[in-house]
Amino acid sequence: FMNKKLFGILSSFLFMFFVTANANAGSIGIGIAQWDVDGSGTENVQDVNDNTGTHSETISGVPSIFIESEPNNGWVFGLDFIPVGAEFISSSKTQTNVTTAAGATESKTQKVEGDLDNHLTFYVEKEVAPGIYLKGGVISVDVTSNESIGTGSEYGNDTIYGWTGGLGYKHDMGSMFIKAELTYNEYETIKLSSSNTTNSVTGDIDATTGKIAIGYKF
Repeated sequence: FMNKKLFGILSSFLFMFFVTANANAGSIGIGIAQWDVDGSGTENVQDVNDNTGTHSETISGVPSIFIESEPNNGWVFGLDFIPVGAEFISSSKTQTNVTTAAGATESKTQKVEGDLDNHLTFYVEKEVAPGIYLKGGVISVDVTSNESIGTGSEYGNDTIYGWTGGLGYKHDMGSMFIKAELTYNEYETIKLSSSNTTNSVTGDIDATTGKIAIGYKF
């Protein structure tokens, strides 16, 4: 998928382009979004049994701050940051797990909570018709786990990467503008190992987002 080296190269390129080509012109603004997140995960217990699950979550009112270059031949380069964490899963259930190859079982309560923190997107927009633009970019986000696992596992946090793509509309109002856009975010697989057992977790998340933003040109 997308590795850390590729993310570093792309993000550095976008930042350098923004600074050198548009040092004296740009925009800053705020946005509010709704996220529809779909996730799936698997906990491997002692290399014997897999506990799987899926979850969907709608997160409303997600704020963001962005800074972007002045349009140049229809191209815009920008950086978007979500200053708050967003919970993408909160689930609790009691289930019976196979714990040994001999088939022994036990009932445990599994409570899983996960947050997306420090969500940072480097993006490019290209106007394809008056007011209409295509958007693409690369994402970095911290995944914070807050679990209470009956199997005894304790998992840490991870930084994952991804990509975004979508379509938007921009309406200029002199020194200000408004934007409305719909995007799809795909993230790389989350992989966490327990700090106190041999158990491990893998998970996949993606999100469809709708956002309204307002910006000021400087």
